[in-house]
Amino acid sequence: MRELDFDEIVTVLETSHTVELGVAGANGVILGKSQGIDEKTYAVLIEDETTMLPESVLVSTGRRIDPGEVYSGESIKVQAEKYPDEGVK
Repeated sequence: MRELDFDEIVTVLETSHTVELGVAGANGVILGKSQGIDEKTYAVLIEDETTMLPESVLVSTGRRIDPGEVYSGESIKVQAEKYPDEGVK
């Protein structure tokens, strides 16, 4: 199976999991990727919410979006949280 790419439009297959999440049959856009133990997981933007879904429930439509349709160009700064060396008690 070909790896899905950022900004690619996908269709979510119907499974018990995707039905429970309310995303079965929806189209969405790949915003992120993560390699799990068994398969890749993708962050998929569906309407105005991002859902993490396994590769096995996603099918490429062969279309892509312009990243400007999703990203405004604005950014924020966040500070890394530091933990004590001995761990949290």
